[in-house]
Amino acid sequence: MRLPVGASEPIPTSRFESPHVHQEFPHQPALDGLRGVSVLLVLLFHAGLPFVPAGYLGVSVFFTLSGYLITSLLLVEQARSGTVRVGAFYGRRVKRLLPASSLCLVGVVVARQFGAFTDVVDLRGDVIGAALQVFNWVQLAGGGSYGDLFGSATSPLEHYWSLAIEEQFYWVWPVVVLVVLRRVRRRADGVDRPAAQSARWMRRRLTVAVAILTLLASVAAPLIALLAGPDAAYWATPARLAEILMGALLATVLHRRWVPANAGRLALPSFAGLLVAAMVLPSDHGPAYEGWLPLFAVLSVLLVYSLQAPGPVRRLLSTPLLVSTGAISYGLYLFHWPVFVLLRERGWDLTSPLQLIGALAITVTVSLVSYRLVERPVRRTAWRPVPTLRLAALASVVVLASAVLVAPTAPAIRADDDLLDAAAIAPNDGEALVPLVAAPAEPAEPSDPAPSTATSEPERSASAGPVPSDASDGSVPEASAATTTTVPTTLRLPPAPPRPVRVLVVGDSTALYVAHGLAAWTMSHPDHAQVSVSWCQGCTFVPDAEITSFDLDDVEDNSRRTLTEVMPDAIRQLRPDVVVLMSTVSDAADRQWDPAEGSIDPTDPRAEERMVTAFADLTMEIITSGVPDVVWVVPPTPTHEWDDDPEMNEVARYTAHHEIVREAAARFDHHVSVVDLDAWVRATGRFDDPGFRADGVHIDEGPATEMAEQFLGPWLVIEALRPDR
Repeated sequence: MRLPVGASEPIPTSRFESPHVHQEFPHQPALDGLRGVSVLLVLLFHAGLPFVPAGYLGVSVFFTLSGYLITSLLLVEQARSGTVRVGAFYGRRVKRLLPASSLCLVGVVVARQFGAFTDVVDLRGDVIGAALQVFNWVQLAGGGSYGDLFGSATSPLEHYWSLAIEEQFYWVWPVVVLVVLRRVRRRADGVDRPAAQSARWMRRRLTVAVAILTLLASVAAPLIALLAGPDAAYWATPARLAEILMGALLATVLHRRWVPANAGRLALPSFAGLLVAAMVLPSDHGPAYEGWLPLFAVLSVLLVYSLQAPGPVRRLLSTPLLVSTGAISYGLYLFHWPVFVLLRERGWDLTSPLQLIGALAITVTVSLVSYRLVERPVRRTAWRPVPTLRLAALASVVVLASAVLVAPTAPAIRADDDLLDAAAIAPNDGEALVPLVAAPAEPAEPSDPAPSTATSEPERSASAGPVPSDASDGSVPEASAATTTTVPTTLRLPPAPPRPVRVLVVGDSTALYVAHGLAAWTMSHPDHAQVSVSWCQGCTFVPDAEITSFDLDDVEDNSRRTLTEVMPDAIRQLRPDVVVLMSTVSDAADRQWDPAEGSIDPTDPRAEERMVTAFADLTMEIITSGVPDVVWVVPPTPTHEWDDDPEMNEVARYTAHHEIVREAAARFDHHVSVVDLDAWVRATGRFDDPGFRADGVHIDEGPATEMAEQFLGPWLVIEALRPDR
């Protein structure tokens, strides 16, 4: 279906029969076709298709094309009227961009009310940032990365970063052009020269001014990448201005100038270069994240320039399908990402041809409805600038008010990769490690199960090992046979060992958050410890039984892979001194070993026996792989109210899980100990403190760091230095 693409008539082919072409700036169908190709690159990239890993370059083409078109319109207006009407420009931009943008934002809010995008942490903030046209800065402030685009809990408004950059440019650029033109005119009026010569002189001066701005922005882009990092290079407005200014510079060069008819020869190599770059550059690193996109913008400029003259590429891009796609490219860009995110939430795989076709069909349908019922009618109104801007302000207020309807979501579970990388165990290439202690004990075979009691002889609890700081001289204490339920609230860190203790934390998301705290602690104690983590969300140490209390996607498979592949690989490569094992919710849940038996909870003796055996078997596997010390964590009992799974509020199941941890550890005479974090958070008065566990389950990074500093970090170092380990 061919859509109307504007009121202007196409450029007559007879105008290209002379050796040169005069640039007047009527409607150019090939530029609509270029828009169509660019948005298709973005859509295929966002679908996750591997053959366009750099389809995001379509956004760069949009930037350059926007700079060219907007500046050309401003220059044409100045040539006809002698000035630039900034208010009228803003009115046109508002009518062009705001209706569909507001419709998309309100649609996302409504979808959230019906259960979509519930995993997005700060959707309310995203809506506000998008409505205020500062979403790129919201992304930077949030510490996200464009490389995480296809991760879990992705915002349906992620793509508004590029719209924000363009809109920020639109607010500033007409004022800049007007100021430069007035300054140039004043200087031209002071010189006695013919009008035609004066006009040419003004165009040259304007071109020089824009060229200087473009050069400065081009130099700034790699500097921003160097000083502020790859995310700023991709998202920060100053880092992306050069791509837009490249198009603006082309507009000043071509304004009222003749274009050689053979300029079309540049179209094929520049167009091919654009497509090749989209297919060979990487998606999450490389030139786009190092500030080198201004160089790619040169390619876009050459393509736009070459399309001013006839040629096969121009004819290709002027085909009705591409022109029609370009006509609705704004709507396609706006609506495709929320559609894609929503479909992925529903289990769609957009790399599947049939499901991709379905996703594109939905996107095109929504875009066409928006174009015909909203965008085009508003653009054709005869509203004057002031009423238009008032209505725009009202529409923005409505969108911002709708953001209030977005209920906050608990923070997404996500590893702090930068922190964990900085604290990680240095890989060992087979060289012998400096011993931490003189003579480590031989591995002990597991004995018969010990009685289910908190005073089992072989077990070392937190209080049976390290002692409080006010009773310690910093030396490594001897092990004690006594076990109590009390723990010291603070421990004194012993002197630095011969090398840092290598700690590997294994478990679920609560273990991840504890690892965050330990990792942050090692930043100030690099001589004492290094910390790495192997985790999965909802990870269970009994992966052969199905969890029935709640539905967490692939939790058993992910747990099995973590315990049989990820953790063993980490042990082989990192050679940890201590492996810390911690799980919380999944191992307190109901589970089913046999459908005929049905679900049983950890308070059931059958579940207790099987879980103790599974925990002990896992412990033995770790010890026999060469790890000197295994530490089981008694996790803090959650205080979160499980509305969807009320039975998960039962304290008895967590108490049973804690006892299972102690029983499994009690099967070993050496190498295995228990640290009771549940007792520690109670002893320090932090059990019910929302500042300690905002969601009632995961210890926040700041409090986790304090816990590592006061207790857990010294505890692990002291444990690793025990002479009987």
